[in-house]
Amino acid sequence: MAPSNATSVAPHCYPLHEVVSNGVLQGDYPIRFALPLLIIQITIVLVLTRTLAALFKPLHQPRVLAEVIGGVLLGPTALGRNKAFLQTIFPKDSLTILDTASSMGLMFYMFLVGLELDLKAIRRSGKTAFIIAFSGIAAPFIGGVGVSTILHRTLSTKSNFAAFVTFMGVPLSITAFPVLARILAERKLFKTELGKVVLPAAAINDVCAWILLATGVALNGQSENPAIPAYVLLCGIAYVLFLFFVVRRGLEWIARRGSEESANEIYVCVTIMGVLLAGFTTDAIGIHPLFGAFAYGIMLPKEGKFAPMLVEKIEDFVSVLMLPLFFASSGLKTNLATINSMKSVGFLLLLVLTAFFCKITATVLAAMCLKMDLRTSFAFGFLMNTKGLVELIVLNIGRDIGVFDDQTFALLVLMCLILLFFTTPAVMALYKPARDQAPYTNRNIEKSSKSRKNELRVLACIQGTRSILGLLNLVEGCRCTKRSSLKLFVMHLTELSDRMSAAMNMGRAIQAKTPVEDDNMVALEVYARYTKTPLKLLHAISPIDDMHEDVCNMAMIKRATLLIMPMNFDLREDGSIEHISQGFRRVHQRVLQHAPCSVAIYVDRGLWGSTELSETLSEHKIAMLFFGGPDDREALVFALRIAEHPNVKLHVMRFIDQDKDQNALDSAIDVDSPKENHPSDDKKLDEESIAPLKDLKRSLKACDAAYTEFMYQGSAANAAENAVKSEDFSLILIGRRHYAPAPFPSHATAAMEKVSESNELGTVGDALVKGAGNIKASILIIQQYNSSAFVHK
Repeated sequence: MAPSNATSVAPHCYPLHEVVSNGVLQGDYPIRFALPLLIIQITIVLVLTRTLAALFKPLHQPRVLAEVIGGVLLGPTALGRNKAFLQTIFPKDSLTILDTASSMGLMFYMFLVGLELDLKAIRRSGKTAFIIAFSGIAAPFIGGVGVSTILHRTLSTKSNFAAFVTFMGVPLSITAFPVLARILAERKLFKTELGKVVLPAAAINDVCAWILLATGVALNGQSENPAIPAYVLLCGIAYVLFLFFVVRRGLEWIARRGSEESANEIYVCVTIMGVLLAGFTTDAIGIHPLFGAFAYGIMLPKEGKFAPMLVEKIEDFVSVLMLPLFFASSGLKTNLATINSMKSVGFLLLLVLTAFFCKITATVLAAMCLKMDLRTSFAFGFLMNTKGLVELIVLNIGRDIGVFDDQTFALLVLMCLILLFFTTPAVMALYKPARDQAPYTNRNIEKSSKSRKNELRVLACIQGTRSILGLLNLVEGCRCTKRSSLKLFVMHLTELSDRMSAAMNMGRAIQAKTPVEDDNMVALEVYARYTKTPLKLLHAISPIDDMHEDVCNMAMIKRATLLIMPMNFDLREDGSIEHISQGFRRVHQRVLQHAPCSVAIYVDRGLWGSTELSETLSEHKIAMLFFGGPDDREALVFALRIAEHPNVKLHVMRFIDQDKDQNALDSAIDVDSPKENHPSDDKKLDEESIAPLKDLKRSLKACDAAYTEFMYQGSAANAAENAVKSEDFSLILIGRRHYAPAPFPSHATAAMEKVSESNELGTVGDALVKGAGNIKASILIIQQYNSSAFVHK
């Protein structure tokens, strides 16, 4: 415990001799002890950096920019100018603890960066990536030599010149690979010509950066013997060879055994111990511990389940809790107030222009020699000029070992911030990849069924495991018809998290041209081969706010007729809905607004997804609830197609309002349908679509269907619920929107449209999904595509 005289220490100058206090009630001031103070420091850093990240998000800036700026604001540049704040929250005695904790976090972060770098993928990238990477490193490094000569003579005369040149050249020439991967993922550039080349080139840059860093640390050794740096480098090379030929074999064995569920913990423990020992070894050699952790991470096999599992266990703790300490530590060393003269501003401009023109010019020329157009080449140059955490690490190491003074360090940090800030806006302005906008006419099922070439092209999205079997049953029902062929596209939706690994894994899968491993996708592929259904498996990893763009763009590219979206929810014990994912609910709403084809929202909550339609001998009863309007007609055509399956019995229920004038608002559920379609025209189309059902024996020979008319008064939602809850239907189909049987007053119309925009299920669909728990049927809510209402972004 803390000594009793701890409270007598001066409030702004006190040593941190103890870890924890005895508590306020016993007279101790907790912030004067190491652990409580560290907790306060972490909390302040987290709140500040996350707030800045939220403010920068609309500007499309990566989170690392907010974290670096947050660290700088805590230092002597801003808040640290207040001596009371600095000596209370970040006293000098606490900085050693802060630096130690941040260095431990950085060591594991660099292990993760090495783990995400796939040398096999780099080798597969071919000569193009190597040429661009080499030109992008060589030119700015050479330019940095000239700048280093000027700055060394003017600002940093005490440091070793060779080390100074190396540490100046690295931040000028390298590319921040993790930050670049995040930008590519958020801007959806992985699959473009630009993304396929820039990612491996940046990976090569990252490897070169750490080789240069190791060289710079070795050259700045304290020994007066000039041969010592050469010995340090030779030992470093020998260590890497030892990792490659000896340690890598052991890591391959660990990765194989560690993939087994029953043997995870011990192998994770051994691997983490390896990270610590790797850092200790390179520190003993005379090279920074981060280099050892990075090289060790590269050696760990990327194949199998062990590496992703290891990343999942480590990444959140490191990126959320430990890295912020590094930004605070770095910010406390950064004093932008030292840039206080025109001479300093001139040096800053010189650094920015050297890094900008040398890097971008060399990359643009290399890209144009490889036959890229001018705009793409410039976008390439800006991406390769991305700065981030790796550069900041290099600068901090340079300052810690005495290569940089305070002013040079501040100049280089500000240079990295300026270059990072302009990267994403420049790429967005320069590079807008052309999408396949090939026109197609069969954008809804009703129109497709009337054309000669009426191929049904379905894009089905899956997220999670709940809807897989129900989706297969929908496909099976659509497949069993002789009237038209079926083409199926299945896209697995994954939310792009803030994790570094999410963007890295996405890029690695695309670079390797291999599908993302997923049991659901494998099951769908097996089904397609068994039934000989044309199937294309797709994958989309996007931020939740942009996911609808991927879905709609893919529907356009694949010329889909119907887009099926699953609804994610939790069920109560009685079968009613407890929770619907709000993030994916927004995706559904935006897809319904922007989709270039008809859309179906599939809610799997019962019998339809319980057994495979192709294997069961029992009859599946499905209901189609028809109120009128284009969406109901679309649902009816789809229901009739499914009803051609020998195991499906269709019940079409037409609902007719008995009191159109008095209860118009209750019966006409949604009125957000296109205004140019007059209700009388719609009524005529409704009668034409229903007419074949009134003479089933003559008109619908291929279907097993029944037709019933229901007269109702009051709420259409209640009428629909009462009609289906007493039957053992396994699937219910309903249109999302329905026309009013009588004109509405203008104020009522506006109110109904407002409700409709926020309800992706429609009023009847919403009542069936969220209503009584005794309705066990799955529900398919369909919206028909209409060209006049289509807004594609």
